[in-house]
Amino acid sequence: MIIDGINMLPGAAEFPLDQWYVIAWSHEIEPGKMLARDCCGEPLLLYRSEAGDLRALFNRCPHRGMPLSSATSCIEGDSVRCGYHGIRFDAKGCGVEVPSGGTIPAKMAVRTFPVVERWKWVWVWMGDPARADPSLLPDHEYLGLENSTMHSEPGIHLEVKANYLLPLENLVDATHITYLHHGLIDSGNVAAHPYSLEVEGRKVSVIRRFENDKLPPMLTAAMGLKGDRVNRTLTLTAFANHLCEIRQDFIEVGVADGNAGRINLIVSVTPALRALTHHFALFSTSFENTHPGRFDDLRRLLMEDVVVIEEIQRLFDRLGQANAPEVSVRSDQGSIRTRRILADMIHTERQAMVDASASSMAEA
Repeated sequence: MIIDGINMLPGAAEFPLDQWYVIAWSHEIEPGKMLARDCCGEPLLLYRSEAGDLRALFNRCPHRGMPLSSATSCIEGDSVRCGYHGIRFDAKGCGVEVPSGGTIPAKMAVRTFPVVERWKWVWVWMGDPARADPSLLPDHEYLGLENSTMHSEPGIHLEVKANYLLPLENLVDATHITYLHHGLIDSGNVAAHPYSLEVEGRKVSVIRRFENDKLPPMLTAAMGLKGDRVNRTLTLTAFANHLCEIRQDFIEVGVADGNAGRINLIVSVTPALRALTHHFALFSTSFENTHPGRFDDLRRLLMEDVVVIEEIQRLFDRLGQANAPEVSVRSDQGSIRTRRILADMIHTERQAMVDASASSMAEA
């Protein structure tokens, strides 16, 4: 699917850059240690200074191309020393020391990226640093992560060997639940159930309401139910460009003093490379979720998606885009709306680059 000249076909879809992406759990970046991770096609080096300040640098020394995250490299205060020839770069990415001597070339520098730590996530901005506005982060209070009575904790990290749009659309497509997940999270009634679509800015939600719904053991355990029947609202939301929420508001029925509440599965979707995506997945719940197998269940569930998504990507790559047409159905409305939002985001940032270039030329 080409939208305004932008490729939005899953398998090869382009991604916006002037946006925030989750790049790590906070606990993954310890003071004095380095973490290498790709985002939007760029190799990143993430670290904390000795004072605990977060940094994100382009992970390549401009001298002879050594990854700055090499095991022989090290953090010194707020700077990084390359483990190949000892050149040291400060927090702004500027070369500040060449042990072998001589004038430090002006080009001896690496790009830095804005980073923000919210809740227990580390977000990175991959586009124009001048437009790195923290107010564009998703509403963490709405998600039940900050300033909330909801309970939340860090979850799991998965790498999906596929273009980011495949897992993003999978997470907000309820119709596959009935057939792919073999009764793990429904009783065979989700795919054909009526739904409504709501679009609010960059937020696209598909909503299904169930009465006296019989749930399988995985969901009853996750919700802490006494029985196995609930009235529930299942809301699957894509926050274009970077996050999906699967929200279940439920009231237990047929059981005296049955439970009621909300359980959210929140999954960040971060494009690493064209065909590699990071997932950082967690629960936020209106009750204290003490089910001991909750993250094992979550990994098992998401891995069923991952296996299929990676099969789709491999076949897409083998056939080529011209031989991998896509035919959509009515229930794909949410996915198509999300694609159009993403394409508009990419178009807007590219137009801003054109305008900036034209302005620069006019001033010259």
